[in-house]
Amino acid sequence: MVLTKERTMTITLLEIGKNPDEPFHVTMMLPLPAETPFGNFQLKWMDMFSRLNEVNRQIITSYNNWQAAVTGSIEDSMEGVFNTHRFSTEYAVSGMRRVADEFVALIWCLQKLEETGDYPKRIEIDMLGLVLKHSYDGPKDIFKRNIELIKLLNDLSNTFKHSFIQSDIARIGKEEPLILALNLERADLKNTPKPYVVRMSEFVAQYNKFFHDCHEWLHQWCRVKKEQ
Repeated sequence: MVLTKERTMTITLLEIGKNPDEPFHVTMMLPLPAETPFGNFQLKWMDMFSRLNEVNRQIITSYNNWQAAVTGSIEDSMEGVFNTHRFSTEYAVSGMRRVADEFVALIWCLQKLEETGDYPKRIEIDMLGLVLKHSYDGPKDIFKRNIELIKLLNDLSNTFKHSFIQSDIARIGKEEPLILALNLERADLKNTPKPYVVRMSEFVAQYNKFFHDCHEWLHQWCRVKKEQ
């Protein structure tokens, strides 16, 4: 997507098959099981898809307000565009984390169904942190192939959620929006603060690969189930 204001800007969005203002089309659905002990997985997929659509709105808001901050006056920046840029970036990362956790839980559950012929009594791996803790590679190494994105997304989202010193971040990207985070583990001064500086476009591109791999596995799982 290209927006023009003071200058032309290319915005890297999540490649989910639609722009934020376009309607959800039936072809975007996955024929996942509708009746499971854990609810309707078709509704689960629609919720995940809708959340990523909202993430794209937040990414656009982040880019637009970043541009206003770097091209406008100091007064303009103080009137809200800096904070809107900062918070929309955090909201986008948090939304991507939420859906990534949902992918992990959904894929783990369906993998167990495929292996045992029945749903598990408990979804034992349902978030990125447990993927890392248990070295869960996922079917066809889905998560192993995307392990760097998983580590980074886990660290960023946890920092946004828990870091007491995150409020000290008062910087902005020069060439494009940056994801900026500052973590002091457990708010303990014995630990060294760890900064994160990540280009938004590169981060979204990595997430697109993760999304594509997960979507493709779910699509193939549905196809095989239909043919059985």
